[in-house]
Amino acid sequence: MSTRFPPFDPDDLTADARAVYDRILAERGYVPGPYQFWLASPGFSDRIEPVEEFLRHGVSLDECLVEIAVLVVAKHWRAQYVWTSHGPAAEKAGVAPAVVEAIRAGDTPRFENDDEEICYRFCADMMAGQGVDDGLWEDARAAFGEVGINELLGLLGLYTSVCHTMVAYRMPTKNGEPDPLP
Repeated sequence: MSTRFPPFDPDDLTADARAVYDRILAERGYVPGPYQFWLASPGFSDRIEPVEEFLRHGVSLDECLVEIAVLVVAKHWRAQYVWTSHGPAAEKAGVAPAVVEAIRAGDTPRFENDDEEICYRFCADMMAGQGVDDGLWEDARAAFGEVGINELLGLLGLYTSVCHTMVAYRMPTKNGEPDPLP
């Protein structure tokens, strides 16, 4: 673990932070990685957790699209921990291993499904800071509707926050794996 944050021990949390930790643990059965940092601000962690839960599991988008969005953000910010969590999750959700590898390597993936390609292009263009052109916007609206577009935008924002946190604290890869991102 980075020297920027001591080893995480829930018994060291303030009473307010411990209440948030205990609530998340009771509801989910685990407390996701960024919370070991976010719990330093119990108000922030208490408010972002329902947003994170919704964007990960309550959206209209297929799970594979959620994972593609997360991978695009993790690659952009070179968030090794996020990648080692979500690379395998993407494959489990049905994203082709070749697509996961292409995103990891910084190559343009080849997709079999149009909705996955639209999701990737939308997210990659947004993360590149150029927005999306009208043609891609219309493709995304046809594929995901306004609801799905807004959920993608929310995912990009949430995972930018997650990645910023993990990169700023120099969180190593999950389970001590080698850094996967070039």
